[in-house]
Amino acid sequence: MTIKRRVPKNKEAIERFGNEADGSTPPLDPSAKRDFKSIRVPFNEYEYNQLVKGAKLSGRSKLNFMRFAMLKLTAELKSEGLTYDD
Repeated sequence: MTIKRRVPKNKEAIERFGNEADGSTPPLDPSAKRDFKSIRVPFNEYEYNQLVKGAKLSGRSKLNFMRFAMLKLTAELKSEGLTYDD
C-alpha cells in the first residue's frame, strides 16, 4: 500500500501551517487577494443614493468606497482609544 504525502504548494502554505501548529498568527496582508469572505449588503434607496454620491465625490467605485470608509472609520475608532479583543 502506498501512502500519499501532501506537499504544500507554496511557501505561504508552509508558513501558515507552522504558525497554526504553534498557536501564533502571522500578520495579515492588507493588499492580499480578496477571496477570503464576501457579504451581501442590502440597502434601502436612501442608503444606496448616499453610497453613489460618496463614491462619485471620492472618485472611487462603490465597492472601493465602502472598503475605504470601513478602514477609515476603524482607524478613527482606534485613535479614540477603542479596542477590540479577539
